[in-house]
Amino acid sequence: MKLSAEILAFAARLGHDFARPELLHRALTHPSMSSPSRPDNQRLEFLGDRGLGLVMAEALLQADKSASEGQLAPRFNALVRKETCAEVARALNLGAALKLGRSEMLSGGRRKEAILADAMEAVIAAVYLDGGFEVARAVVLHHWGARLHSVDADARDAKTMLQEWAQARGQTPPR
Repeated sequence: MKLSAEILAFAARLGHDFARPELLHRALTHPSMSSPSRPDNQRLEFLGDRGLGLVMAEALLQADKSASEGQLAPRFNALVRKETCAEVARALNLGAALKLGRSEMLSGGRRKEAILADAMEAVIAAVYLDGGFEVARAVVLHHWGARLHSVDADARDAKTMLQEWAQARGQTPPR
């Protein structure tokens, strides 16, 4: 399969040379562009989400050997959440390589957080299927590395912090 210049440039930024380029093409194909002969990235997204989670969980355990599960969980959530995946996708300019249907392109799909995050997870799965777990781990750690080392020791999300603040003051949790 011959890849477009945008996809080749993305693969170079990603740092993986695909032996099976059809995997990358599929990872970058949004459902709005799929057809019976052109599968979308949703199944890859499912797998990539799990791969990202495993790599991040392992990396957090190794980075802080004394942290409890209660300390690690919010850090993990901060690293694998949609917003973080979209940040990594933006840093890689993944949006330029996305294959989108016309309506999604016109509505700014290349910049939408959910689309970028889903595609980033699909790309992780494509790397895994193409090169194996160690290669996928190396790609993830390379692109998440700075975030992994700078994630707050208290990485709770804003909703959790507000609920805990209200409960500590004897107030009912906000709705």
